[in-house]
Amino acid sequence: MSPVFLLLVHADPQQAKRLLRRLAPVGRCMVHVDAKSDVSAFRIDDPRVGYLSDRVEVRWGAISQVEATLRLMRTALAQCEASQVSHFVLLSGNCYPLRPMEEFRAFSQSHAGTDFIKLIPLATTRKLHGRVRHFWFYEDLPADGRKFTWVRLSRGLLQLAGKLGRRSFPLFAQWHFGSQWWALTPDTVRYLVSYPHEAAVKRFLRFSKAPDEIYFHTVLANSPLRHRVEPVTGYGPWDAANLHLIDPSLARWFGAADFEEVMASGRWFVRKVGSGISGDLCDRLDGLNARTAARGVPTRP
Repeated sequence: MSPVFLLLVHADPQQAKRLLRRLAPVGRCMVHVDAKSDVSAFRIDDPRVGYLSDRVEVRWGAISQVEATLRLMRTALAQCEASQVSHFVLLSGNCYPLRPMEEFRAFSQSHAGTDFIKLIPLATTRKLHGRVRHFWFYEDLPADGRKFTWVRLSRGLLQLAGKLGRRSFPLFAQWHFGSQWWALTPDTVRYLVSYPHEAAVKRFLRFSKAPDEIYFHTVLANSPLRHRVEPVTGYGPWDAANLHLIDPSLARWFGAADFEEVMASGRWFVRKVGSGISGDLCDRLDGLNARTAARGVPTRP
């Protein structure tokens, strides 16, 4: 029994391929490359790594993130023998292992009935509630990182108008959110991909903010599997982090100077890393983990 890794990637193919080479020896990898990117740039020659052909143009903070994830989940279920899978682990190309992957496989096997996904009620704060209470337009007027564009201005004006009204909350008595990056059992993934009200929930969340941090969490919190999900207090994705070290700024890129900090976290993965700024950190992590694995000494404090 082994984990299966589900990767959402869109940029920095060098770092994504480095990550795949770390993951593949302990579990199959399924990769969704944003349809706006060239999939050939992300390919590695390894039979344990598969790439989705049915791809989505992914927009930041938009419902297309949910659709890409669901396609990954469905493809992985179809191509893997579920009885041999401990967890389906969702990662991005900017995640990286902090400890030997052989240790993670053993951890995953010993927790085969546990879902690693935490929930925070959206009603916890007004800001969180606004993610679904108001109208957001990231799918139809996508963000591109630039400070000023006509699209960004149009989206801002529409969202300002959208905040003057209030949307009702269909389907669920309480909505939840949490970290996008989770590890779920095959039974839970099977439940999510066969959820009968998927289309209705996605239709509502099309005009929400960051539905990838809402959809799966809300469906599970209102499901027969909710007893397997760990509720938490807090209001940010870092509070609901499952296996990752995530900086509260959500914008920090970790580098070599952060080695002691990331190792002291006791987490399995760090986010964010990139091929330029984080190359030395990844080199040091790879070297430490190779030596540790060879000695058979666990890295967990």
